Amino acid sequence: MINKIIDILDELKSEGIEKYLITKTEKSSSELFFIKKKLDVRRSKNVIDYNVTVYHDIEKDGVKLRGSTGADIFPSMTDEEIREKLKEAYFAAQYAANPFFELVQGDGKAVVDNSVKHQSTEEAARAMAGALFSVDNDDEAFINSAEFFAVNETRRIVNSDGVDVSFNKFNLNGEFVTQCKTEEDVELYYSFEYDEVNEKALAEKAAEGIKAAKDRSVAKRCLASGNYDIILSGNELATVLSYYTDKSNASYIYSKYSDYEVGTETQGDEVKGEKLNITCIATQPYSDEGIKMSDLKLVENGTLKAIHGVNRFSQYLGIDPTGFYEKIRLDAGTQSVEDMKKKPYLQAVKFSDFQMDAFTGHFGGEIRLAYLFDGEKITKITGGSINGIITKAHKNLVFSKEQYSDSHYEGPLAVRIENVAVAGSV
Repeated sequence: MINKIIDILDELKSEGIEKYLITKTEKSSSELFFIKKKLDVRRSKNVIDYNVTVYHDIEKDGVKLRGSTGADIFPSMTDEEIREKLKEAYFAAQYAANPFFELVQGDGKAVVDNSVKHQSTEEAARAMAGALFSVDNDDEAFINSAEFFAVNETRRIVNSDGVDVSFNKFNLNGEFVTQCKTEEDVELYYSFEYDEVNEKALAEKAAEGIKAAKDRSVAKRCLASGNYDIILSGNELATVLSYYTDKSNASYIYSKYSDYEVGTETQGDEVKGEKLNITCIATQPYSDEGIKMSDLKLVENGTLKAIHGVNRFSQYLGIDPTGFYEKIRLDAGTQSVEDMKKKPYLQAVKFSDFQMDAFTGHFGGEIRLAYLFDGEKITKITGGSINGIITKAHKNLVFSKEQYSDSHYEGPLAVRIENVAVAGSV
């Protein structure tokens, strides 16, 4: 099919279509849907998608520009239908013109990377389901539903400038809901995503979710407004760290949303807590544009060591493109979670929606469940919201020795952040 698309593109050179990027994505997947512990629906899919991006060069006021538009191509389409689809995309691309940039260059030789081990999607999904329900044995709280999606993917990327690469990816993701009716009928939603079968990690997440539902059912709305030392963990910690990856992205810097440059002290001066050491992890051998990817040291002892980004924005900044990274690693911290909890704290473990705004540095969300330690006793809390500003808080970060890992983050399980504003529930 790719050869057919290339042949049609060659025919359309006379109409101006000379530059293109073709992506073929072949997915085989298994899906399991549970109501409580009973398998309700089982599905398997095999899908092949083709997408062609065509580029349209124009000149405006003496400046060369390049626009692009993507078109989905289906195997059932006739040659004439494909031809018309590509011509329509080429016509539309002139209205999406940006400063000129070159496509990723290749040598014309096909490169196949099979470094990712293919797994049986059915076996993977069932193994993870077994791990999830292995901890569902509480008398009061339980898992009321769960969904599992295991996907084997083969991707091929071909462009008009000699790129021709293929590689495999594996992904396991899903969601589950825990419920408890002890005092208040409560349901809590959780999602998960891993690059491989990780029964231990999912079982731990499920156990935490069951406990959280039980605690949320009896939690009280008694949190007073004020400033607290907070503890965040897992997904919320990863979300906070996205501030640094966003600010060091070429698209943010080119658009003036960020003033980061290599050498920037990301935590400012006089850091009293732990300094950041962040590495961008290459989860696939080539980017979706065909850029060869490798791990990238982003921040070392708080100092920005690199700018990362896709091809277009990297060229605008005059740096080598790295591709888009989907995962980061943070070096291990110095304190155990137990030590973090020796002083008063507010540990928020479940939010309605936790967010980080890279433009302003604000982070936070509405609390569904938190534990408040006043130095003597722990109180289960619901309601209120955390309203932090990372640029005020990151001089005093303390990370845990305990580790956490999923498809997008690996590193310390928890962080303690001093003096964060909290809106109370009373």
